[in-house]
Amino acid sequence: MREKELRLALVCYGGASLAIYMNGISSEVLKLVRASKAYHGVSDRIERAAATFDQAAPKRPYRTDTESLYFELFQALGQKLELRVIVDVVSGASAGGINGIFLARALAHDLDFDPLRTMWLNLADIEELMEEDTIADRTSKLWFYPFIWLFGGRAFGDHAPDQETKRKLFRFVRSRWFQPPFSGTHMLTWMLNACENMGHAESGHTLMPPGHKLDLFVSLTNFFGQPRRIKLHDPKEVLEHQHSVTLNFGFRQAATGTTVSDFGDDNIPGLGFAARATSSFPGAFPPLRFKDLEDRLTARRQAWPARDFFMTKNFPALISDKATLYDMSFIDGGVTNNKPFGAAISAVYERPAHREVDRRIIYVDPLPDDPETLLEGQRHKELPGFFRTILSALAEIPRREPIYEDLRAIDKQNKNARRFEATLQSAEAQVNRLVDKVLNLDREHKVDTAMLASWRERAHEEAHKHTGFSYSSYMQSKTVRMVERIAQLMVEGAAMRGVKLSESDMFEALRQWAERKGMLCPEGGVVDIVPEQGQQHHVRRLRELDVDYRIRRLRFVIMKLNRFMQQDNQGHLVEPVKKIKRQIYTMLESYRTRWAPEHFDEVIFERLVTQPIDDMAITAFLDSIASAMELEDLDYEQDETFALALSILPQNALRLTLFRAYVGYAFYDVLMLPMSQGADLLEVDEIRVARISPLDCENMQDDHDQQPLLGTQLYNFGAFFSRKARENDYIWGRLHAASRLVDFMLDAAGDDPLPADYDLEGFKKRLFMTILETEEAHMEESKALIKGLMERFSA
Repeated sequence: MREKELRLALVCYGGASLAIYMNGISSEVLKLVRASKAYHGVSDRIERAAATFDQAAPKRPYRTDTESLYFELFQALGQKLELRVIVDVVSGASAGGINGIFLARALAHDLDFDPLRTMWLNLADIEELMEEDTIADRTSKLWFYPFIWLFGGRAFGDHAPDQETKRKLFRFVRSRWFQPPFSGTHMLTWMLNACENMGHAESGHTLMPPGHKLDLFVSLTNFFGQPRRIKLHDPKEVLEHQHSVTLNFGFRQAATGTTVSDFGDDNIPGLGFAARATSSFPGAFPPLRFKDLEDRLTARRQAWPARDFFMTKNFPALISDKATLYDMSFIDGGVTNNKPFGAAISAVYERPAHREVDRRIIYVDPLPDDPETLLEGQRHKELPGFFRTILSALAEIPRREPIYEDLRAIDKQNKNARRFEATLQSAEAQVNRLVDKVLNLDREHKVDTAMLASWRERAHEEAHKHTGFSYSSYMQSKTVRMVERIAQLMVEGAAMRGVKLSESDMFEALRQWAERKGMLCPEGGVVDIVPEQGQQHHVRRLRELDVDYRIRRLRFVIMKLNRFMQQDNQGHLVEPVKKIKRQIYTMLESYRTRWAPEHFDEVIFERLVTQPIDDMAITAFLDSIASAMELEDLDYEQDETFALALSILPQNALRLTLFRAYVGYAFYDVLMLPMSQGADLLEVDEIRVARISPLDCENMQDDHDQQPLLGTQLYNFGAFFSRKARENDYIWGRLHAASRLVDFMLDAAGDDPLPADYDLEGFKKRLFMTILETEEAHMEESKALIKGLMERFSA
């Protein structure tokens, strides 16, 4: 039976009150992942096919609804393909940043999402958001009524406002001017309460599979900016201010069971700060400072145990200058990065696959441009007026900048993936012949550890012999990447000691040291020392420090195993392959920790920051980290694991595939590394991009509700003025997400993934009806909407 992973990276745009629509989408994504986790939690295939969601899922203190239907769809697909859905990355700005934070916390610790619906429906109201002393009374600015009646209609678009919206809009515009009308204290309190109301993050409860990492990226804007020195030729250096800030939160449950999480109860203040800061819409909310957070925590008598780790991880350059850090003013992340694709794209490429994989970046765009109505002639007929020009230049245009360059980058990477694939396929037959000719995998004798290690060394020698001049280029590329990683380690380790080092300066010092040692060719290609001595030193340092080569080799073995299992009639090998891959992922975990500064004694970095960075200091530093890395010990354990696997496996194609991939990897690395831009084997999977928006679900809507969201009124603030609008957008968020998620699953599963007699249309209708039946009990102003939708979907 084929197995496949649908790996999602979710990117959520900003959009003010459209946060409520995105909350509905986030809720549905969580429910799909719950169903996937429950389905694959049943190890026996026969039991899995007959189980229900309630039988398979662990008992948790929250209500479920569509999870059971997604579970049913996994079972239907499971007759041909075992599909698993995993969220790798969540990235968000402004309203999308808030929802991204809540979704990531729920995924990391399997928490309740229903309290967030309650918060949005009850508290995301203009009168709840405003400071008490700013709200107008009946006599405030009576002279302003005619202007409201005259110009107010332009802000509502095609939807006529309801009475609640009119009343609250009139009251809002007559309230205090020239100061932020919304309460930053209220908003921060709600964000902290929301994280707490989701439940406690208990050990062992997570929706992430072992070994998988979850990353959350949240965009902020540093109002005054952080000074950055940039090296030039003339002048030597310039100073610029960087306003864009990206906070990173992570979760990882290692294969060994150890969990590292930034989403636990000990970091709720950090999550609350990120949620409040990313959504600090200019003019609506006051900026947020860390000192404001500390004041609120003091008033609530709330501790922040993870404070130091949060600060070190996200503001390493300022950890020794807390006075400056605590005074920084942060505003809405959408000002500088409203469509935060960059961090998500980078993180996706670092995610290993446990099996055949379909990688998707899903972006949520509540208000996309309609290509059918976006006619160039009509757009340019009207000359923008005075106020529209100013407002659009300050807020609208920067937030609506296209994702064209991000999508071009993904397309370029996909082309690289196809090029890599073609190169691998063209070289595979020749490499296999070389490996089989030089290295004899005896059918009769077991493979021992020493034998496998000697074969690896011989493969390196043969790769050198058969690749000629290209081997020198390969060694240079390999060394430069290793030097870059060491420079990064030096900077991160120094930051832990409260000292800021320049990564470019560290790289330059290491590069010059490597040239003097004969490891890198200087300009002109002249090496000043005896070549043999330089080569010996070069090989020794690579053996001691080249972690990435080991990681690339293991990733390559996994890729080859995945490709092997995609062939027909390999179902009987699923369990032995799973066992081998579990062992490989444990080894990968061990190697990855070698680049983490926490792995090393802090004294190593203390010496680094207290003495000049000369050749003696660099040599001492490298000797120290080489001793702490213990890569040769890890290599021995790795050889021992593969030797045992090769000895146990029967004499079949799987055994030969594993042998050629592990022992013969040196040939592939020489070929591929100079083509790669990264230090890891990342460019072998294509990434598909998809969208969730009202435009992508037009078949669900009647002609009169092609743009069904009411939050788009009043320049995306509409849902803050009406509970009816909030309920409307939340319901449509769930419905749109349900429809699109099913589409993504079926597309990932390939051609004709469902049994011939499966009623897909009937399934979707049941899915929609379940959502409506659940939400009906929580809606006060949307009874007519729900009744109409039920009639439509039951027809």
